[in-house]
Amino acid sequence: MSLSSLSLAETTLFLGYCALLNIAILAASTAAIVFFKKKVIGFYSRILRLDANQVSELFFRFIVQYEVAVLVLNIVPYIALKIID
Repeated sequence: MSLSSLSLAETTLFLGYCALLNIAILAASTAAIVFFKKKVIGFYSRILRLDANQVSELFFRFIVQYEVAVLVLNIVPYIALKIID
């Protein structure tokens, strides 16, 4: 089966699984930052050679941008396909 022959139901299912996986990644990232903040920020501070405040800001931006990307690229198309199906 090629990508051009995917049915509406298969495309909807694909986007649903993509959304679930991305939400799981987002939840795990957020949990790691919330529950292990000092260790995670300390680790990335050393690797990136930034101070803790800069790393915290980077993590906050990452979470917000990833959340918007999941919403726009996975959840909204999934809902739209469910509506037209």
